[in-house]
Amino acid sequence: MQRNESLWVEKYRPKKKEDIMGNEEAKELFVEWLKNKRHTKKAVLLYGPPGVGKTALVNAVANEFNYNVIEMNASDTRSEKAINLLAKPATSYTALDNFTKTKETKGNVLFLDEVDGIAGNEDRGGVNAIIKIVEKSLVPVIMAANNPEIDKLRPLKKVCLLIRFQQVRIPLVIALLQKICITENIKAEFEALERIAQNSRGDVRSAINDLQSLSEENHILTIQDTIILNSRNKDISMDDTLRGFFSAQSIAEASNLLRYSNVDYDEFILTVSDNLPKRYSNNEELSCAYDYVSQADVFRGRVGFENWHLLKYFYNSLAQAAAVNPNSYKPFTFITPPIKIITLFWTKSKRTILGNICNKIGVKCHVSQDKAKSEFVPFIKSMLDKKKAHPILAWFNFTAEEVNFLNEMKRF
Repeated sequence: MQRNESLWVEKYRPKKKEDIMGNEEAKELFVEWLKNKRHTKKAVLLYGPPGVGKTALVNAVANEFNYNVIEMNASDTRSEKAINLLAKPATSYTALDNFTKTKETKGNVLFLDEVDGIAGNEDRGGVNAIIKIVEKSLVPVIMAANNPEIDKLRPLKKVCLLIRFQQVRIPLVIALLQKICITENIKAEFEALERIAQNSRGDVRSAINDLQSLSEENHILTIQDTIILNSRNKDISMDDTLRGFFSAQSIAEASNLLRYSNVDYDEFILTVSDNLPKRYSNNEELSCAYDYVSQADVFRGRVGFENWHLLKYFYNSLAQAAAVNPNSYKPFTFITPPIKIITLFWTKSKRTILGNICNKIGVKCHVSQDKAKSEFVPFIKSMLDKKKAHPILAWFNFTAEEVNFLNEMKRF
C-alpha cells in the first residue's frame, strides 16, 4: 500500500460544526453569535488550551455557512500598521472577488488567531489597532487565544464576547482515533489509543499527529509503540497550576489539571488553603471549599508513599474546592509560597537551637527529643525564670546562645 504523505491533521480537519469533538456549549454560543446580525458584541474571543478546536471551529463554521475567512495568525507581524493593512479592507466592505465566485458567500469574517501572542516592539500598538477595527467593523471579528488572562488583553476583552473552550475529554479523543484507524486501515490496540489520548491531554491535533507518526509506516499500533511518547506539559509551574485550578469551570477540568502538574502535593494543598479566602468572598462558599480541602488532606495522608491508587480521590476532593462556584472567579494575586513554609523558613534558626537543646537533654537524661521538649524544657525554663538553673545549665553544657534562647522563649 502506498504511503500517504499528507498530514492527517489536515486530511481530517473538520468540515462542519458537528465534526469537532466536545465543547458543545461553546460551539452553540459561537454559532448563535455569528448568526445574530445584531451582535451584543461586535467581536468574539474564543479561548482555551491548544488543540481543542478553536481554529477548527472558525474554519468549519465559515465553510458551513459560506463565509470568507480573512486570517492573521501568530506568524504574522501584528503591529498597528500591519493589522490596519489587512483588517481595514476586510472589515469595510464585501470582498470584490465574491462577484467572480460561482459559490455565493455571506461576506468576510476577520479571524485573528493567537492574539495572546501579541508582544514586543514588533507588535507595538497591535491591541489598540484591533479595538479600533472592532469598533468600526462591518463584518464579524473573531479572535482566539490560549491564555486570555494576560494584562495586555484586558482592553480587548471588554469589546468581545468571551467563549471558553475546555480540554476535549479522553473518551472523545479515543473515539476519533478509532475512526481514523478504520479509515487508514490501522490495526491498533485499544490500550495504545488510550495512551495516545491520555498523553495528548485533550489536544486533538497532538493526538492525531502521534497516531500518524507511530502507525503510518506499518499500519499496526501496539501499546509498546507508545512507550516513546513523553507526557506533554508535565512541568507546569506553581503559578500556572494555581491559575488553572482557581479558574476551572468544572471539577473534571480542575482534576485533570492536577493530574498533569508536577507541583508538590503537600505544598500545593497548603497554597490552596492560603488562597481560598481570596477566591471566595462568600462565607458559605469558603466554608464548603475548606471542607473539600480537608477531605483532600485526609486522602493525601492515606496515599502516603505507596497507596497511589487513592490519588484520584485526593484530586477529586481538591478539585471540588475549586468548583464550588465557578462563575464567581475573578483573577487575583496568589499568596505563594505557603504561609506555613514561609514561617518555617524564618523560624529555622530558632528550631535548630531548640533541637540542639533537646538533643543535649536527651543524651544526658536518656529520653527522646520529643520528651525533652515537652517535659524538660518547660522545667528548665521555669528554673531560669527563678534564677535557680545555673548548675543544670553547666551540666547540660548549654552555650550562651542556647541559654539566651531559653530565657527569651515564650512558647515551644
